[in-house]
Amino acid sequence: MEKLFETEYRSWIERHIHESRGERQRRIKERHGFGEKLFLEQAWWPVVGSLDGLYPEYEFVDTHGKYIYMDYGYIRDPRLTCIECDGFGSHARDIDRNTFTRGLDRQNEISLASWNILRFSVDKLKEDPADCQRYIRRMMEEWYRQERAGLLELPLYQREIVRLAARSVNPITVEMACDSLGKKEKFVRKEVKELSEKQILEGVSGTRRISAYRLTLKGRLL
Repeated sequence: MEKLFETEYRSWIERHIHESRGERQRRIKERHGFGEKLFLEQAWWPVVGSLDGLYPEYEFVDTHGKYIYMDYGYIRDPRLTCIECDGFGSHARDIDRNTFTRGLDRQNEISLASWNILRFSVDKLKEDPADCQRYIRRMMEEWYRQERAGLLELPLYQREIVRLAARSVNPITVEMACDSLGKKEKFVRKEVKELSEKQILEGVSGTRRISAYRLTLKGRLL
C-alpha cells in the first residue's frame, strides 16, 4: 500500500507541476511540503485510494481580483471543497493582527463562493490519523453521497445509528436514536445490542444497564 501510494503520488505531483504555470507552479515546487503530503498519506489515501479530482495549490480568484491558493481543491460535483493543512509552529510564529484578519477574510471569500472547507492540523495528522480519516469518510458520505462499503453491509437502521454516532460530539443514548429513527425503544435497543456485539459500538456509561454509546475504532473505520 505504501509503495503504491508513493508511485501514485509522484506521478500525480509531477503531472500538476507540468500542467501548471507561474505562481501556482512555483508554489507546488516550493511550498507543497511535509504537511500537505502527510495529509494525503495519512488521511486521504487510506479512505479514497485515489488522488483523482484533487488539485494542489489550487488557484481561486476572490471578489477583489486577488489570487488565493488553497492547499488542495477537490473538484467534484455537486460542490467544490477546499482542504487546508495547517502546521501550528509556523502559524503561531508568523501571526500578527493583520495576518490573522487576512486569514479570516480568505476563508470568508472561499466560503461565500459556495465552497466547502475542511481544515486539518499537522499535529492531528501525525497523532490521530484515524480521526482525520473519519472526517474524510463523512465528507464523502455527507457532501458527495458516497456510501462506505462497510457501512452498506449493515442493515438500514443500524447504518443510521452509526451515522448518528459519527455526527455526535458526545456519546449517543438510546433515546437519541429513538428520536432520530422514529422507532420505539425496544427495537432500538435490539439494534444497538447487535452493533455492540459486532464491536461497532461500545458502552461508555452505566454498569448493569448501559445508558450511552460511542463508536469503537472499528466503527470509526467502517
